[in-house]
Amino acid sequence: MLKRILSVYFSLYLLMLGFVPIRSAGAQERKQFTIAVMNLQAKGVSEVEAEVLSEKLRSHIIQLVSSAEYKQMEGKDQYQVVEREQMDKIFEEFDLQSVGCVSDSCAIEFGKMLQADRILQGTLGKVGETFSISARILDVGSTKTVASITKDLRGTIDEVISTTILEVGDELLIGKKKKSRKLWYIIGGVLVAAGAGAALGGGGGGDEKAPLPQLPAPPGRP
Repeated sequence: MLKRILSVYFSLYLLMLGFVPIRSAGAQERKQFTIAVMNLQAKGVSEVEAEVLSEKLRSHIIQLVSSAEYKQMEGKDQYQVVEREQMDKIFEEFDLQSVGCVSDSCAIEFGKMLQADRILQGTLGKVGETFSISARILDVGSTKTVASITKDLRGTIDEVISTTILEVGDELLIGKKKKSRKLWYIIGGVLVAAGAGAALGGGGGGDEKAPLPQLPAPPGRP
């Protein structure tokens, strides 16, 4: 009886740790989208700073969507990023500029010209000592916002380039990272195993039954 209960405990922990994955039978295949990353509009910063950060964001997204880690993530859309040279060629052909295009209608028109499925656009601003980046991904066909983010940083432009702009790209495509509970489950499994060993090895001479190991309560959700 005790072995059966322990077997249930360990099966539960394996399930929590992801060793027994549960998938829906009708899981949908991930779709491939073409995305154009527009230059951020400068507000309270120089055009040079906005252009440098825009290129940093574009390069980071290219690296992110090309990485094996991103491609293996479940439920994430796959992207092909429009190259900067291709964008400049289209803008030059139509005698247009991407700088300052922050309205939905403007972004959608640019997206159609670039033959992109989605478009990323936003602003880079500064008030006092605080930098603020607002960005979002728009679906060109439906005109709906796919993802959006606003990040503020009180610091220097160097910190924005090295950390904040990268976080903007990550959260737009991946979302906010959730804290893993795997360590807690491993510790809980060790406690259960220790209790099981004590129950099986102790109390050999008496009639009193050893108490069954108790499964610790899971941590509260953040």
